[in-house]
Amino acid sequence: MMILMFHMSGQPPGLLATDLDGTLAVGGIINKTDLAAAESLKARGIPILVITGRNPKSMKKVENLWGVADEILFSSGSGLLTAPQALPTERARLSPGDVAEITAIVTDAGEDYCVLDPVPANHQFSWKCRRPHQENPDFVSRMNIYAEWARPDIGSPGPASQVLVIFPPGITPGSGLKKALSKWSVFHSSSPIDHESIWLEIFPSGMTKGSALAEWCLMKNIDRERVLALGNDFNDEAMLSWAGMGRVVENAPQALKERFTVLPPAGQGGFTAAAMEILELLQRIW
Repeated sequence: MMILMFHMSGQPPGLLATDLDGTLAVGGIINKTDLAAAESLKARGIPILVITGRNPKSMKKVENLWGVADEILFSSGSGLLTAPQALPTERARLSPGDVAEITAIVTDAGEDYCVLDPVPANHQFSWKCRRPHQENPDFVSRMNIYAEWARPDIGSPGPASQVLVIFPPGITPGSGLKKALSKWSVFHSSSPIDHESIWLEIFPSGMTKGSALAEWCLMKNIDRERVLALGNDFNDEAMLSWAGMGRVVENAPQALKERFTVLPPAGQGGFTAAAMEILELLQRIW
């Protein structure tokens, strides 16, 4: 009866929104227990929205991703995929003027950066390297992984989905740089490549995982009180704060674990615990 009521209303009873890497997937793998938990939610009419920093090209490397996701907000909300074979929808972009300002600021700071093309081609990017290669191995690793999509920045900015600044291990973005970039949405996270270096990601003003989640829920008519968001890093903070229930996996930074309820580690029950929690809550409500 509960499932029929959900379907007849045309309105999902709630939502589980989850980050991908280090939250749902570990090393690009989603384990069988978490896949089963996702199926349990779907059987009860509860959708799962994956919100990831990956682009559509790199998402294809995650096996069974669409076994979990009903829809995917990718590139931290800059684009939307509604089905495996659907065309990506662009949601936001930096203007050429934005890109020119941002890259000038980052260049003056002496940092290495990538300018990602607009959705749906945001696997392609231009780059500028200011540090000796041996000082920033994570930047070099990214260049090697995506060599076929990379081109040097020749100083003729066009529109972009985001600007990515990669810092060497042990170095964090200074307050001066963050202040200079404050007119845009800026957040940092751990590198998904070496899990040690810091990535500073710069998006259009107001563009965060939280704002993307809020707009998606408005479109689907889902109240924030019925949303559980699960993440593992600082780039998830906005969506964790917006959702009625913000949860982090055990491998999250201590600063986030002090603010949000902590669940088991990624790949060891974290996603499954989140799925069971929202299911139990919504069963009580409905």
